[in-house]
This record gives sequence, C-alpha cells and structure tokens, in this order.
Amino acid sequence: MALVETVEMRGCAERQAARCGVCTDLFGSLSVGERGELDRMRRQSSFAPKELVFAQGDAATRVFSLSKGVVRIYKLLPDGRRQVVGFALAGDMLGLTLSETHALTSEAIEPTVACSFPRAAFRRLVDGNLAALRRMNQLVSQDLATAHDRMMMLGRYSAEEKMAAFLLSWRARRRGRDSGGKMVALPMSRRDIADYLGLTIETVSRTFTRLERAEVIEIVAGGVRIADEKRALQLASASPV
Repeated sequence: MALVETVEMRGCAERQAARCGVCTDLFGSLSVGERGELDRMRRQSSFAPKELVFAQGDAATRVFSLSKGVVRIYKLLPDGRRQVVGFALAGDMLGLTLSETHALTSEAIEPTVACSFPRAAFRRLVDGNLAALRRMNQLVSQDLATAHDRMMMLGRYSAEEKMAAFLLSWRARRRGRDSGGKMVALPMSRRDIADYLGLTIETVSRTFTRLERAEVIEIVAGGVRIADEKRALQLASASPV
C-alpha cells in the first residue's frame, strides 16, 4: 500500500510539473516529498496580452514557470527607452534573482499561463538538493554564454546578420511547437524585435524587405519562412559569402 501511494504521489507531482512547465530534469531530481511540497506551493495564473507577470522594481517574492504563451523581458531606462533582453517560452523560468526586487519587467505577448512558487521556499528546496543545484548552475552558465553571444551580435553584426541570427535562434527555440521546419512564427511586434536587436523599427522593416528581396526569407502571415537556409546560416555566423 505504501509503495502504491508513493508511486501515485510521484505520478501526480510529475503531472503537475508538466502542466506548469517546470523543467523536467530539475523537478525529477527532487524526492517524492520535495515534489509534493513544491506542488502544494504552486499557484497557477493566466495573463492576457500586454499584462505584466511582474514589473521592474516589484518585490521578487515568487519564481514563475511558463506552461503556455510567450513573454517579453525588458528593462526601462530612466529616459523611457526600453531594452528587450529576451523572450520566454513554455518551459522557461522567470524571476530567479538573488536581489530582493526584480531588475526586469516580464510582460505577456500572447495569452500566457504560468505557475509560480514562493521564491524563498523554492530556493530552499533547490539549495538542499545537489543534483537540482548542479542543474540550476548549468542553466545559469547557459544564460551567461547566450548573453556573451548576444553582446557580440549587438556590437559587431550588421542589421542583416542580426536579423538572421535572431530568426534562426528563435526558430531553434520554438522547434517542436511550430508546423514546418522552415517556418518561424513571430508573435512579438517589430518594435519588440527592434528593441531586442538594438535597431530602429524602420531598420527592422527595411531589413525584412532586403532579406526577402535577396530570397533569404519569405514574409508570411504570422512570421517568416527561411527560403535559403545556407545563406541565412552564413549571415547568422557573420561568415563571408
């Protein structure tokens, strides 16, 4: 009987984790009791487009795990300018900060569902589990590597190279969610893309047009299609033709 109850607890916790988008390998490293504790802390919330998940300066009391939708992450400068630093998808976690307040704003782009957990309790569970802590460190290291690559792109790439790198990177992240390997769904606005790539909206529009005229991409409803994979990869890596 105890074995059956343990199996049922594990299955229930894993189903809850899947619905919340909690990283499977991170969740799987917890014990059955820890999984149950995590599930009891869980709170599910829905966000309409343009609704904030949390705002820059808010108290960082909860961490969020996306199970549906797309979220833009940005920072507002004192003069009102905005820098988009990333886009989150289902399975991504938000609000994992060491500060007491959020340094960034997270805002839904499309209808979004997320589970959240009290930050202090979540960190206690992770900090007390070596496997979970290792996985968290891996995620942080991957984020740092991505940030370094993005710094190079912003500082050295041309507009066409930035756009190709963004489209291929975004397609890779959405793989398995979109129909058709060459199609890149773009739920974010051109202003979002401009603020992410360090360009103006006008430059983004001109760059889309230039890439389409060069037959690298085809602009379609809801996004673009990669028409010339080889050329797109060359641009994304800043390689000579």
